[in-house]
Amino acid sequence: MQRQVGNLMILSIRTKEAIKVGLAMAIVYGIALQMDWDRPYWAAFAVAFISLATTGQSLRKGFLRMSGTLVAGVAALTIIALFPQERWWFMATLSVYIGFCTYMMTGSKNPYFYQVSAFVCVIICFDSDAQSLQVFQTAVIRIQETGLGILVYSLVAVFLWPRSTRNELNATSRQLFATQHGVYRSRRALMTSKRFEKDARAEGMQELLLLGQLEQVLEAAVVDSYDVWEVRHQWRRFLRQSTALMQTLGHWRESLPELQSLDLNKLLPNLEAVCTELDMRFAQIERMLGGEAPERSLLSITLAIDKTELAVLPHFDRAALMVTKTYLDHLEALSRSLFHCVQEIKGFSSQPAMPSREKAPDRGLVIDPDRIAAIFKVLATLWLAFLIWVYIDPPGHAGFVIMATSLGLAMAMFPQVRVASLFLPAFLSCVFAGVLYIFVMPYLSGYTQLGLMIFLATFAIAYLFSRPQQAIARAFGLAFFAVITGITNQQAYSFSSFINTTAMVLLVVSLLVVTSYIPFSPQPEKAFLRLLRRFFRHADFLMSQLALEWDQHGEITKRWKTIRYCNDLLKLPEKLGIWGAMIDHRTCPGSSPEQVQRLVTNLRDLALWTKDLTDANECPQAELFVRELRDDVRAWRLGIERLFQDWAINPTVISDRVLRENLEALLAKMETRIDETLRLAEQSKLSNENYENFYRLLGGYRGLSEAVVGHAQLAEGIDWKRWREARF
Repeated sequence: MQRQVGNLMILSIRTKEAIKVGLAMAIVYGIALQMDWDRPYWAAFAVAFISLATTGQSLRKGFLRMSGTLVAGVAALTIIALFPQERWWFMATLSVYIGFCTYMMTGSKNPYFYQVSAFVCVIICFDSDAQSLQVFQTAVIRIQETGLGILVYSLVAVFLWPRSTRNELNATSRQLFATQHGVYRSRRALMTSKRFEKDARAEGMQELLLLGQLEQVLEAAVVDSYDVWEVRHQWRRFLRQSTALMQTLGHWRESLPELQSLDLNKLLPNLEAVCTELDMRFAQIERMLGGEAPERSLLSITLAIDKTELAVLPHFDRAALMVTKTYLDHLEALSRSLFHCVQEIKGFSSQPAMPSREKAPDRGLVIDPDRIAAIFKVLATLWLAFLIWVYIDPPGHAGFVIMATSLGLAMAMFPQVRVASLFLPAFLSCVFAGVLYIFVMPYLSGYTQLGLMIFLATFAIAYLFSRPQQAIARAFGLAFFAVITGITNQQAYSFSSFINTTAMVLLVVSLLVVTSYIPFSPQPEKAFLRLLRRFFRHADFLMSQLALEWDQHGEITKRWKTIRYCNDLLKLPEKLGIWGAMIDHRTCPGSSPEQVQRLVTNLRDLALWTKDLTDANECPQAELFVRELRDDVRAWRLGIERLFQDWAINPTVISDRVLRENLEALLAKMETRIDETLRLAEQSKLSNENYENFYRLLGGYRGLSEAVVGHAQLAEGIDWKRWREARF
């Protein structure tokens, strides 16, 4: 709890944060009771759920909670005003609103705002029994109490041991870029090495985690640090470019196996100079992120290709080399942009930092199936709880609907969490609060004693459950302390009330266990198989659009579907990785966590190659190539499509040896036809753009073929039949 330095006792961060939570909780209860406000525990909820590790994170979450509460108040009043006496229309309209909030909540843009907007609307609608005067009073009280809790904790966080997020932002950005610099160095070593190790999941997962962490701390640092606010546009550009750097390094790595047999020093005469310059740029960016001025400026350098040496290579080797050159050119541009961006952030630029806004790429309207599934899950919880209340009247009455929907929304954000695991923390939280409610509170007199009890209880919960992994236990402990104690000026004590509340909580968790199977099974291995089938269904559709003769200006529906499937395909490996890590291999033998993660890494490579081919196919192609190679490309494409269709049903329908032989035969035949086509092309005087686009396609064919063979090899080592077996 504390450490001694000389004769001084210095409190640990864990102790300070627990003191802040306990103090804020005691203050909000004191103010609410002094003002004789109804339901002081609503203010306690605000303190419990916005108290985070740093001041910026708490202030930002408090802002989102307050904004969501205001929107929910307006929405609830509007819905009840439209349908005051029409129960089913009221429920239908409320369901539309909750469904919209759920879809937005499960995205990446301000999810907490939409979560609060949803569950507070349910609270206002059901807590007041749809009586117009009571609805308005409930909405006002909720907004009032929420504002009190946010204000008090914000003041405590700002004036008592404030913790700026700026230092965490600087540390996270340094760690992220050091990781990416290390990834670049490993890629550079692989490019000249004769051995190629396929497993790179650890570094990829670390980059993803750090990028997510950087995004969170950046938004918090913008709130609590004025110097970060001044260069917030540059920081956001740094985040976007770091994401692009991760993607480019991943693409580059997948093109390297094809270079193992080539003499790169002859083909790329200044390769060493370019790689050394890139290494120096990364080192200087790391240095600036550490707060030191750069030691040198950038050198302008472009990777050159020896066209004489290139001309004697087989076509697929030429394609691999051109693809690698493309990625190195991307790295050069990204490193230059990152260098100038960090210069502006750290104040080492000779010119003043100017806001830089980059236009985000237009991805069109993209529907995420997992977010749609979350809507079904939440609405099923809402309707089942509502029908149980109407026809059975469970403990808690309308509170049963409120709690079920609120917890259902929270679980929809974390579908990988096993709902049954909530029973123990919920029950223990109720018991802890019940002991205080039955055996301690009746003997307290005056707010001095009550405030001390509130402080000690909330301090203990915040201190004991301070780690991020204990977030559920901490939230349950603080929330159920406020609910069960029910502290008001007209305090009453009832053992039956405590039992009813505990029974309601356990019934709510039981209901959530049931609805967790809507619309799909929540078991990790079943979810993994479902996403894997979706991955190959999407890949199959995208492959069908890769014909050289495909009309790029075809049906609008088909193009929208292509965009949607392509975006989903890139997201699925990350989702598969999360579900794969949750699989209990004791109940699903025949595989190991390492095997599953290697499979996920290969699927990520397969998705990247499919995306590359989709992008390359939209570039203009020479009519000669389209006409002469149509049949050979079609044979290769149809073979890949059949595999994807089969793998959507059974991941191991063909051995990797047979698959490799078939693909190599198809590619060899295609290369023969390419030789003939290029002899004809010499008379046609094709443009350099035609050649570059054509070789980009060839590199994609080879890369995707290798990724397909890799999947077949990895999938054969997993006992999929055991995964499909029903388990209870």
